[in-house]
Amino acid sequence: MKTECRINQWFLEDKKALLSLYNAIRKTNITDWRAIRLNSLKGVLFNIMRNDLSFTLGEEEIILMEEQSTPNGNMPLRLFFYLAKLYQHGVAQEKLYRQATAKLPAPRFYVFCVGRHDLPPVSEERLSAAFATPSSDLELIVHIYNITDGIDSPLFPACPMLHQYSQFVSQVEARIASGRARDAAIRETIRYCMANNILYDFLKAHDSEVYDMVSMKFDMNTALRVAKEEAREAGWQEGKEQGMQEGMQEGMQQGMQQGIKKGRLQAALETKTNIILQMLKKGMRLTDIAGIAEWPAARIIEIAKKNNLPVTE
Repeated sequence: MKTECRINQWFLEDKKALLSLYNAIRKTNITDWRAIRLNSLKGVLFNIMRNDLSFTLGEEEIILMEEQSTPNGNMPLRLFFYLAKLYQHGVAQEKLYRQATAKLPAPRFYVFCVGRHDLPPVSEERLSAAFATPSSDLELIVHIYNITDGIDSPLFPACPMLHQYSQFVSQVEARIASGRARDAAIRETIRYCMANNILYDFLKAHDSEVYDMVSMKFDMNTALRVAKEEAREAGWQEGKEQGMQEGMQEGMQQGMQQGIKKGRLQAALETKTNIILQMLKKGMRLTDIAGIAEWPAARIIEIAKKNNLPVTE
């Protein structure tokens, strides 16, 4: 089981660390972290991208980053969609009809992989690889960095926080792999890292948030997996009974498909709602809950109101 503690949560809290990550990638030496403006399109970006991190540097560049445990060929297309939404949000509609060209910040795309010793330190995926026929009319390149602890990543020397984040994830996963319970593995890792000056300042300021971040994501994945298995079994039975009543093979197949779909969706919805309630009760911030649960903030606020729970912005 991969440790679901995502890179965006760490760097959103510290623009200086975020700037050091940018400098490491771009091989620059920019010092003014105030030039960074985070892109947090409520209901658009953070609720669609599960592991996203996007920011604009001055007016010149727009950066999109995310973490994935396994690279895939759809990453360029997904990031292309997100960029289009950011541009749509950032350019006034009337500018599109003027003669003067609307100036856009140049896009750059990065994906970080952690927990993969079989991947090279640096690789890339191209949007053109997905085209049905060769075309040079449109291209988008995603630069992939393997930041697994023990991999000789070119980013580690220039961005200590990234390296320490990798060490943190490695420590949690190693403890879980050795048989430690999840909660114990997380708490032991936090104590170990603070004792060994790994993410010390961040953990000192956000230790409870880090614990919630890791454990809630772990709970979400486990709960949804179990819910899907249970829904599949329930759906199979429901579909089988419906099909048998119809007395036809075609009806049975249709009944099974409908039952599986209905059972899976209902179970997943109930599971996700319960986990959102847990996060609300813990006082977690609305943006964090929306990012973890992958639900619009408006729906989370609605759940909070129905259960008389406060919402922390």
